[in-house]
Amino acid sequence: MSTSALAQDKKAVALIKLGAADPACTTLVAGIGVRDNDAFKLVDVARIVQKSGEATVAEVALEPGEYHVVSYLCTRPNGAHLALSEPMGGDRFKKSYASFAVQTGEVINVGLLRLVPLGATQAGLARVVLVGVVATDWPVSELENFKQQRPALYAQMKTRLMIVPKIVPPTAEQIAAKCAEMKKLQAEGKIQNLPSICTAPVRPPNPKGIAKGEVRA
Repeated sequence: MSTSALAQDKKAVALIKLGAADPACTTLVAGIGVRDNDAFKLVDVARIVQKSGEATVAEVALEPGEYHVVSYLCTRPNGAHLALSEPMGGDRFKKSYASFAVQTGEVINVGLLRLVPLGATQAGLARVVLVGVVATDWPVSELENFKQQRPALYAQMKTRLMIVPKIVPPTAEQIAAKCAEMKKLQAEGKIQNLPSICTAPVRPPNPKGIAKGEVRA
Protein backbone atom coordinates (compact mmCIF):
# COMPACT_ATOMS: atom_id res chain seq x y z
CA MET A 1 0.00 0.00 0.00
CA SER A 2 1.40 3.41 -1.00
CA THR A 3 1.52 6.46 1.24
CA SER A 4 -1.09 8.13 -0.99
CA ALA A 5 -3.41 5.14 -0.55
CA LEU A 6 -2.79 5.22 3.20
CA ALA A 7 -3.60 8.93 3.27
CA GLN A 8 -6.79 8.31 1.29
CA ASP A 9 -7.86 5.66 3.79
CA LYS A 10 -6.72 7.90 6.67
CA LYS A 11 -4.41 5.15 7.87
CA ALA A 12 -0.77 4.69 8.81
CA VAL A 13 1.45 1.61 9.10
CA ALA A 14 3.62 0.87 12.12
CA LEU A 15 6.45 -1.61 11.57
CA ILE A 16 7.57 -3.29 14.77
CA LYS A 17 10.16 -5.96 15.47
CA LEU A 18 10.05 -7.93 18.72
CA GLY A 19 13.01 -9.53 20.44
CA ALA A 20 12.48 -13.02 21.88
CA ALA A 21 12.71 -13.13 25.67
CA ASP A 22 13.53 -16.84 25.24
CA PRO A 23 15.48 -18.19 22.21
CA ALA A 24 13.06 -21.16 22.09
CA CYS A 25 10.07 -18.89 21.38
CA THR A 26 8.68 -19.06 17.85
CA THR A 27 5.67 -16.77 18.20
CA LEU A 28 5.88 -13.23 19.57
CA VAL A 29 2.86 -11.02 20.22
CA ALA A 30 2.70 -7.43 21.45
CA GLY A 31 -0.61 -5.86 22.45
CA ILE A 32 -1.16 -2.36 21.05
CA GLY A 33 -3.41 -0.05 23.03
CA VAL A 34 -4.61 3.51 23.42
CA ARG A 35 -5.13 5.62 26.53
CA ASP A 36 -8.43 4.99 28.29
CA ASN A 37 -8.71 7.37 31.24
CA ASP A 38 -6.17 6.11 33.80
CA ALA A 39 -5.54 2.85 31.90
CA PHE A 40 -4.89 1.55 28.37
CA LYS A 41 -7.37 -0.24 26.09
CA LEU A 42 -6.21 -2.94 23.67
CA VAL A 43 -7.04 -2.09 20.05
CA ASP A 44 -4.70 -4.27 17.97
CA VAL A 45 -1.85 -6.77 18.16
CA ALA A 46 1.55 -7.04 16.49
CA ARG A 47 2.15 -10.76 15.83
CA ILE A 48 5.36 -12.35 14.56
CA VAL A 49 5.87 -16.02 13.72
CA GLN A 50 9.60 -16.57 13.43
CA LYS A 51 10.57 -18.43 10.26
CA SER A 52 14.05 -18.93 8.83
CA GLY A 53 14.87 -16.52 6.01
CA GLU A 54 11.82 -14.29 6.53
CA ALA A 55 11.73 -10.74 7.83
CA THR A 56 10.42 -11.04 11.38
CA VAL A 57 8.56 -7.74 11.38
CA ALA A 58 4.91 -7.08 12.20
CA GLU A 59 3.00 -4.63 10.00
CA VAL A 60 0.10 -2.94 11.82
CA ALA A 61 -2.35 -0.60 10.04
CA LEU A 62 -3.57 2.07 12.46
CA GLU A 63 -5.59 5.24 12.62
CA PRO A 64 -3.44 8.34 13.23
CA GLY A 65 -2.70 8.91 16.89
CA GLU A 66 -0.69 7.80 19.91
CA TYR A 67 -0.32 4.11 20.75
CA HIS A 68 1.17 2.06 23.57
CA VAL A 69 2.66 -1.41 23.90
CA VAL A 70 0.61 -2.84 26.75
CA SER A 71 1.54 -6.53 26.69
CA TYR A 72 4.16 -8.97 25.45
CA LEU A 73 3.82 -12.72 24.92
CA CYS A 74 6.61 -15.09 23.87
CA THR A 75 5.35 -18.63 23.06
CA ARG A 76 7.40 -21.80 22.63
CA PRO A 77 6.41 -24.64 20.23
CA ASN A 78 5.20 -26.74 23.19
CA GLY A 79 2.73 -24.02 24.19
CA ALA A 80 4.70 -22.78 27.20
CA HIS A 81 5.03 -19.02 27.25
CA LEU A 82 6.55 -15.97 28.91
CA ALA A 83 4.25 -13.01 29.46
CA LEU A 84 4.66 -9.38 30.43
CA SER A 85 1.50 -7.40 31.17
CA GLU A 86 -0.68 -5.97 33.92
CA PRO A 87 -4.24 -6.78 32.77
CA MET A 88 -7.24 -5.16 34.44
CA GLY A 89 -9.93 -7.15 32.63
CA GLY A 90 -12.10 -6.20 29.66
CA ASP A 91 -9.14 -5.61 27.29
CA ARG A 92 -7.80 -2.92 29.63
CA PHE A 93 -4.25 -2.80 30.95
CA LYS A 94 -2.65 -0.90 33.78
CA LYS A 95 0.77 -0.24 32.27
CA SER A 96 2.39 1.03 29.06
CA TYR A 97 5.85 -0.38 28.31
CA ALA A 98 6.53 1.82 25.27
CA SER A 99 4.70 4.36 23.13
CA PHE A 100 4.76 5.71 19.59
CA ALA A 101 2.70 8.01 17.38
CA VAL A 102 1.76 7.81 13.70
CA GLN A 103 0.25 10.31 11.29
CA THR A 104 -1.97 9.73 8.26
CA GLY A 105 -0.05 8.29 5.30
CA GLU A 106 3.08 7.39 7.27
CA VAL A 107 4.98 4.11 7.22
CA ILE A 108 6.93 4.22 10.49
CA ASN A 109 9.54 1.78 11.71
CA VAL A 110 9.09 2.07 15.48
CA GLY A 111 12.13 -0.12 16.18
CA LEU A 112 13.02 -3.36 17.92
CA LEU A 113 11.45 -3.89 21.34
CA ARG A 114 13.62 -6.08 23.58
CA LEU A 115 13.23 -7.42 27.10
CA VAL A 116 16.45 -7.31 29.10
CA PRO A 117 16.63 -9.58 32.20
CA LEU A 118 17.63 -7.65 35.34
CA GLY A 119 17.21 -10.34 37.99
CA ALA A 120 14.97 -13.13 39.24
CA THR A 121 13.37 -14.46 42.40
CA GLN A 122 11.16 -17.37 43.42
CA ALA A 123 7.60 -16.60 44.52
CA GLY A 124 5.90 -19.82 45.55
CA LEU A 125 6.00 -22.20 42.57
CA ALA A 126 6.60 -19.42 40.05
CA ARG A 127 9.93 -17.95 39.04
CA VAL A 128 9.52 -14.21 38.64
CA VAL A 129 12.01 -12.47 36.35
CA LEU A 130 12.56 -8.74 36.62
CA VAL A 131 13.08 -7.23 33.17
CA GLY A 132 13.80 -3.90 31.60
CA VAL A 133 12.37 -2.84 28.24
CA VAL A 134 14.49 -1.13 25.57
CA ALA A 135 13.78 0.06 22.03
CA THR A 136 16.60 0.05 19.47
CA ASP A 137 17.15 0.25 15.71
CA TRP A 138 16.73 -2.95 13.72
CA PRO A 139 19.92 -4.89 13.00
CA VAL A 140 21.35 -4.07 9.56
CA SER A 141 20.69 -7.66 8.44
CA GLU A 142 17.00 -7.24 9.27
CA LEU A 143 16.83 -4.00 7.29
CA GLU A 144 18.33 -5.81 4.29
CA ASN A 145 15.87 -8.71 4.63
CA PHE A 146 12.96 -6.28 4.84
CA LYS A 147 14.23 -4.34 1.82
CA GLN A 148 14.33 -7.55 -0.24
CA GLN A 149 10.97 -8.91 0.91
CA ARG A 150 8.94 -5.69 1.29
CA PRO A 151 10.55 -3.26 -1.19
CA ALA A 152 7.51 -0.96 -1.46
CA LEU A 153 7.16 -0.52 2.30
CA TYR A 154 10.93 -0.18 2.70
CA ALA A 155 11.01 2.68 0.16
CA GLN A 156 8.33 4.59 2.11
CA MET A 157 9.59 3.69 5.58
CA LYS A 158 10.96 6.22 8.03
CA THR A 159 12.34 5.30 11.45
CA ARG A 160 11.02 6.89 14.65
CA LEU A 161 11.79 4.70 17.63
CA MET A 162 9.28 3.92 20.36
CA ILE A 163 9.62 5.90 23.57
CA VAL A 164 10.28 3.73 26.61
CA PRO A 165 9.40 5.31 29.99
CA LYS A 166 12.45 5.98 32.11
CA ILE A 167 12.71 3.68 35.13
CA VAL A 168 13.29 5.61 38.32
CA PRO A 169 15.51 3.58 40.70
CA PRO A 170 13.87 2.80 44.04
CA THR A 171 15.04 4.71 47.09
CA ALA A 172 16.76 2.98 50.02
CA GLU A 173 13.57 3.45 52.05
CA GLN A 174 11.44 1.79 49.34
CA ILE A 175 13.85 -1.15 49.14
CA ALA A 176 13.85 -1.55 52.93
CA ALA A 177 10.03 -1.51 53.02
CA LYS A 178 9.72 -4.09 50.24
CA CYS A 179 12.35 -6.35 51.86
CA ALA A 180 10.54 -6.13 55.20
CA GLU A 181 7.35 -7.26 53.46
CA MET A 182 9.16 -10.13 51.71
CA LYS A 183 10.82 -11.25 54.98
CA LYS A 184 7.43 -11.33 56.69
CA LEU A 185 6.03 -13.52 53.90
CA GLN A 186 9.07 -15.79 54.21
CA ALA A 187 8.57 -16.10 57.97
CA GLU A 188 4.94 -17.06 57.35
CA GLY A 189 6.07 -19.73 54.88
CA LYS A 190 4.40 -18.04 51.90
CA ILE A 191 7.61 -17.63 49.89
CA GLN A 192 10.83 -19.61 50.05
CA ASN A 193 13.60 -17.27 48.85
CA LEU A 194 14.26 -13.59 49.29
CA PRO A 195 15.45 -11.38 46.40
CA SER A 196 19.24 -11.00 46.42
CA ILE A 197 18.95 -7.30 47.19
CA CYS A 198 17.36 -8.27 50.55
CA THR A 199 20.10 -10.73 51.52
CA ALA A 200 23.25 -8.86 50.42
CA PRO A 201 25.35 -7.31 53.19
CA VAL A 202 25.00 -3.59 53.66
CA ARG A 203 28.04 -1.73 52.34
CA PRO A 204 29.11 1.80 53.16
CA PRO A 205 28.38 4.33 50.43
CA ASN A 206 31.07 4.89 47.84
CA PRO A 207 30.98 8.48 46.63
CA LYS A 208 33.07 7.71 43.56
CA GLY A 209 31.77 6.09 40.41
CA ILE A 210 28.14 5.67 41.49
CA ALA A 211 25.38 7.63 39.77
CA LYS A 212 22.69 9.25 41.86
CA GLY A 213 19.90 6.81 42.65
CA GLU A 214 21.92 3.72 41.76
CA VAL A 215 21.71 0.74 44.14
CA ARG A 216 24.51 -1.83 44.21
CA ALA A 217 24.36 -5.16 46.02
